[in-house]
Amino acid sequence: MPRFSVMLLLCAAPAFGQDPMSPHSALEPPAAAAAASLAASTGDSPRDLLTTGEKSGWNQTAPYAEAVELSRRLERASRFVKVLDIGTTPEGRGMVALIVSRDRAFTPESAAKTGKAVIMIQSGIHAGEIEGKDTVLMLVRDMTVSRRLDSWLDHAIFVIIPVFNVDGHEYFSPFHRPSQNGPQSTGLRATAQRLNLNRDYIKADTPEMRAWLHIFNTWMPDFLIDNHVTDGSDMQYDVTWDMARNQDVAEPAGAWVREKFVPELDKRMAADGHLVAPYGALRNVAGKREFFMEVFSPRYSHLYAAVQNRPALLVETHSLKAAKTRAWANYDIMRHAIDTILLDPEGLRRAVREADREMAGRAGKRSAAPVYLAGKVSDKSRPLVYHALKTEQYKSEITGANVIHYTGQPDDLDTRIHDQIDTTVEAQMPLGYLVPAAWKQVAGLLALHGVEMERTAKPIEREFETYRFTDTKFASTAVEGHVAVDFEPHLVTERVLIPSGSYWVPLGQRRSRLILSMLEPQAPDSLARWGLLNSVFEGRGGLGEYLSEPIARRMMMDSPDLRRQFEQRLAADPKFAADRQARLAWWYRQSKYQPEDAGRYPIVRVWEKNW
Repeated sequence: MPRFSVMLLLCAAPAFGQDPMSPHSALEPPAAAAAASLAASTGDSPRDLLTTGEKSGWNQTAPYAEAVELSRRLERASRFVKVLDIGTTPEGRGMVALIVSRDRAFTPESAAKTGKAVIMIQSGIHAGEIEGKDTVLMLVRDMTVSRRLDSWLDHAIFVIIPVFNVDGHEYFSPFHRPSQNGPQSTGLRATAQRLNLNRDYIKADTPEMRAWLHIFNTWMPDFLIDNHVTDGSDMQYDVTWDMARNQDVAEPAGAWVREKFVPELDKRMAADGHLVAPYGALRNVAGKREFFMEVFSPRYSHLYAAVQNRPALLVETHSLKAAKTRAWANYDIMRHAIDTILLDPEGLRRAVREADREMAGRAGKRSAAPVYLAGKVSDKSRPLVYHALKTEQYKSEITGANVIHYTGQPDDLDTRIHDQIDTTVEAQMPLGYLVPAAWKQVAGLLALHGVEMERTAKPIEREFETYRFTDTKFASTAVEGHVAVDFEPHLVTERVLIPSGSYWVPLGQRRSRLILSMLEPQAPDSLARWGLLNSVFEGRGGLGEYLSEPIARRMMMDSPDLRRQFEQRLAADPKFAADRQARLAWWYRQSKYQPEDAGRYPIVRVWEKNW
């Protein structure tokens, strides 16, 4: 996940290069010493189903082969478990998922017939953040072998990926997580291709993500849990969470999260001795510290689920807490989340299906409210007691300045929490989009996300809404393998020819909000912003000055209005005025020599389907 400024309390260690440093929190929760729920699960388990984490007191984690072997053993031990091979990583390793179902509903079709809630859990998307690998296998064991949690199977079916980033998991080193308190060695945050899976949900560059999208979009879970470990300043909290709960998720699902899920989850976690908070950070506001949530976009797991109208729980145990504390917190937040869902599983299913209908129902209705695409944390706030830790400072020989040291003394702040969103980008939902046949790769990516489409049988020429781009700026460096692009999109209505064999993408479907997030160019994770349509921003090259200057001069004489615009730009923009090529290019863009589709978004918005 995004990282805060890391301020660590480090124990003394041998010389660098021999052994890793040993970061730790200044304060562990009292109940973590017993970690009663974790101990009970381990105590009830057959020896051959224990994980290395359990057997080592959470000081070690095993290679991926153990997770696969334990999955196979659970399958052999219980007729309610099925292990699926779901994909292959770039380095040739197999990815597995476990289906857990009392009905032996091991396909999406058979699961749908049961009417039960489908809950998906994934761990190891950042493979150094790994306690979730062991704890989720413990939950499967508790459901099916020790049967401590077998009542869950009366009401739910589980789809579980113990390790998502398999290749990254296998790059073991004691130096990969310098801000994490154990285990002794862990894998990488990134994949073998050095890509971050938790930025890949929309663009789907990686084989791992393409495998995940297939299983997510065929099983279509009602709820997603994604297990992480966060870095950041030391604190009393042993686990934080984030969920879409504002206008970033369709309201029926958002209301369920706010009113039914979060209050009960927090209450249950507190009863077991956990300190839990929303994910975020303290910021200075007029000399006071106030707490701000973070606003995410669909490149991240839990917001990808949200644009599919599904609640998702982002779990963030804290890197400075002991590995055993993290495992205990991770086990309990999953356990209590599932218990909370299963108080009324039909309430969750009803909320997500109402969200599906509500979003699809906006398609083609100009009177419907626009759909949120991006936002920022609101200035609106409410009271909060935030459980921080007190700090001291010492003079550093390294930096020559003071460095923070956490004392372990509670610092309970009477402050404010900012956990609402102000919308900054939104769009009305048309009836659908037409993607020209030449942009087959866009249609292919939509299909990978499960979007329903059909091909057009004849050319269509008429006026459509689309966008023209100005102020285009390409990123100076690549991010996640892409050169992203920024621009100002302007909604226009123009006559456009859409060739036969193009792709009609109706928005009257349950993935309407996802489609909007991909195809509305102003959305933060749109395909256009990720740089997947960059040729759109390339105009035809200009002519030499000896030809282009006379053309521009003739245009200036023939069009007083263009001359007035040009002179206004010269007066307002000294940099432009000093750039001879920019001045010529301005006139060239106004001329008929520039291709009419240069700088025009190729995908059009359709309000009436009359072909």
